[in-house]
Amino acid sequence: MTSFDNDQQPDLGPLPPAIRQLLQDGIAAHFTDRERAESLFRQAVALAPEAPAAHRCLVKHYNRCRQFDKALAAAEDWVSAAACQAALPDDWRQWQQAPGPALAALKGLAFIHLRSGQPGEAEAAIGRLLALDPEDGVGGSVIAALVAEMRLAPI
Repeated sequence: MTSFDNDQQPDLGPLPPAIRQLLQDGIAAHFTDRERAESLFRQAVALAPEAPAAHRCLVKHYNRCRQFDKALAAAEDWVSAAACQAALPDDWRQWQQAPGPALAALKGLAFIHLRSGQPGEAEAAIGRLLALDPEDGVGGSVIAALVAEMRLAPI
């Protein structure tokens, strides 16, 4: 899990030291130098496209900066990288099963669709996630609740 909310060192999972350093430096720079943070996260993704933490940090950065077009593109890249790594179809709608990292990427994509004002896309992604992860191991129910809440909110 990565967090930009506190001073704790986030759990980035197993990473090469150079990638870990880029992500830690990006997290540290997020609130003070957003351009530098973006650059560091993009470097990490370019050097280690197979590292879910690199993608997650970039998506989370764009989301926090309210750059939803960039966040959506980064989330789509994250899902694509996770699919490739797990030998899954490119289209998440065709997944019959998926490992945790791919499910986490799909959850991220659903959240960014929701944040970017695309509740239908968010609902489709979260529906697929819940079907693939009925025990809710990656916490898709949280996004599902947000989608439901948005549907019920007055216009």
